[in-house]
Amino acid sequence: MVYSRFKSAIKLLLIGDNDMPEDGEGNIDEEQMLAALEMAYIELASKASALKLLTAEITSNDVIRQGPGGTYLRMPTLPTKDTDQLDIDNELCPAVARIIASYLSREKGKLHQQEASKILSAYESKVRVFLEEQQSEGQYSQYDDTYASART
Repeated sequence: MVYSRFKSAIKLLLIGDNDMPEDGEGNIDEEQMLAALEMAYIELASKASALKLLTAEITSNDVIRQGPGGTYLRMPTLPTKDTDQLDIDNELCPAVARIIASYLSREKGKLHQQEASKILSAYESKVRVFLEEQQSEGQYSQYDDTYASART
C-alpha cells in the first residue's frame, strides 16, 4: 500500500471521532504521522513475524527481535514521500492503520486495538502454517517449535 492511501485509510477509520494531527496549514502533520507510524511498526514487530521483515543477518541496529528459526525481525523503513510503498506485508497495512487509529481515537481506541489484534493473530497463523510447510519441504530447516512459544 502506498503511504498516501495508508493515511487516507486512517482518516476513514477516524471519521466521526477525532482528526489526524495537522500542521498550521491544514495538512496532515508529517512529523507526527511518521512518529505514530514508527511506534506502530515497533508494536507490529513485537506481535507478528512479518515475512517481509525477516532477515538472517544482523547488519544494523534495525533488528527489533529474534524471529523464527534463527532469523531476526528488522525495523521497517519509514516512507519519505507519499508515493512510497509501506515496508510491510500488504496484509498487515490494515492492522498498522488500526494501531495508529487507536493512538488518535478519543472514543474507539480500544475497538481499533482489538481489530488490529484480530488481524495480527490471523496473519500470524498464516505465517506459522507457511513456515511449517517450508520446514516439511526441507526449505526452512532452521524452524523449530520454540517459535510458537516465543510469540505473544
